[in-house]
Amino acid sequence: MPLRRLLLLLLLVVGSAAHAAPDDRALARTLDQRIDVAQAAGFSGSVLVADGEDIVYARNVGKDVDDRTRFNLASTGKVFTAVAILQLVQQGKLDLDAPIGRYLPKWPVASVREQVTARQLLMHTSGLGSYWGEAFDKRRAQLHTLADYEPLLATEPKFTPGTQWSYSNTGFMLLGLLVEALSGEDYYAYVQRHVFAPAGMQDTGYYAVDGVADRAATPRRAGVALPMPEPRGGGAGGGYSTTRDMLRFHRALTGGKLLDAKTAALLLAPVTMPEGTRAPPHGLGMLRFATGDDIAYGHPGGAPGVGSDFRATRKSGWALIILSNSDEPRTMPLANALAELVAEGGGPDLRIAMP
Repeated sequence: MPLRRLLLLLLLVVGSAAHAAPDDRALARTLDQRIDVAQAAGFSGSVLVADGEDIVYARNVGKDVDDRTRFNLASTGKVFTAVAILQLVQQGKLDLDAPIGRYLPKWPVASVREQVTARQLLMHTSGLGSYWGEAFDKRRAQLHTLADYEPLLATEPKFTPGTQWSYSNTGFMLLGLLVEALSGEDYYAYVQRHVFAPAGMQDTGYYAVDGVADRAATPRRAGVALPMPEPRGGGAGGGYSTTRDMLRFHRALTGGKLLDAKTAALLLAPVTMPEGTRAPPHGLGMLRFATGDDIAYGHPGGAPGVGSDFRATRKSGWALIILSNSDEPRTMPLANALAELVAEGGGPDLRIAMP
């Protein structure tokens, strides 16, 4: 029996009302102190830290925020697309290194059809940029399906695919279209059926235009309400979830419910980036870095009035999740600060070093 479980059992036997080992209580106090500072700086959101099956720390801050508040995930939602793509690889339907024209033969940009691969889309080395901008703003009200985005996505690569790294929301929307083409299902329905449902994520989904959903947190800047950053979300992120549902996702992914062992190893394997690239620590479609003898993975996200950060370990089961509906303080630096406290308290070092 692990030492943590033994300590908990002994505490219960002697009639203690405590629900965590002493080191967990000390860690919770230090995390509380740091969240107090963040709250004073304007933070609103939910924070969760877990060690395997144990939730070490959970706190909700802000008006009308509780365990079931749904927060916009911004780019953290890319992890669902990455898992969906690897499920199709597992089924033998997708070759990561084949030109995407094999699967999207009518894509209007020949250079993308003939040169860009799913691996490059996952690694942000396709040369495709972001569809956000004036054209996106004009079409917001019409963006209900991934097909509605196609006029915004049909652009030439900014560099020869595979030669550089540049973060690409357009690339992940193309991955979403690949999911639809290969599965025969609408992207939203596919992720609901093959990711959220098997993971038990009952408070996660893609909702109506501008995020009209029960218990959805409104993005805010300096207390002023803002529109949702993405009308509905899609392959590049968005969608809505809770910290506890993101923990369920982590447990399902590392527990073999979403990918078999071989494919999960591929998802979290080290990758080779183009020479001279200054990129975050990468895996396939998400961040990936070593922590001790374990591997950590996850993805941050941000937009006006939205912040998210999900990071977890493959073997030990630790997870650090922050979902926010406030601009300040920024979520990723806050997550790094909390990760440092977790490491000092005996957990893995989940700090992410950005270039």
